[in-house]
Amino acid sequence: MKKLKPYRQNIISFVGKSNYTTINLLDGRQAIYAKTLKKFELELSEQKQFVRVSKSVIVNLSYVDKINRDTIELCNGTSIKISRRRKIFLYELVYDNQMPVSFALF
Repeated sequence: MKKLKPYRQNIISFVGKSNYTTINLLDGRQAIYAKTLKKFELELSEQKQFVRVSKSVIVNLSYVDKINRDTIELCNGTSIKISRRRKIFLYELVYDNQMPVSFALF
C-alpha cells in the first residue's frame, strides 16, 4: 500500500477478484494489485472512511453520493450492491459520523 499512500484521498473503491484487487481512482484511472481485498481491508482498518460493503468491494465513504435500500451510488456513477450482512453496520456508520450522504431506503 506504500505506493498509494499519497493518493489515498483519491481512491473511490477497491474491487477484489480472487487474489487481485482493482483500485478505482477519482480521475478514472485504475490500478491492479496482486493482493487480496482482505489484506487491503486490514491495512485500512483504522481509517473510518473506507468500509467493506460486500464480499468483493471496499468503498471510500467520502465519495458516496447516495445510499439506496440495496445499493450504494458513488460519485463516478458506479452502483454497488450492499451485502445484507453489512447493511446495518454501514447505515450506523454513516449516521453516527453524520456524513453528508442522502438515503433512499424505501
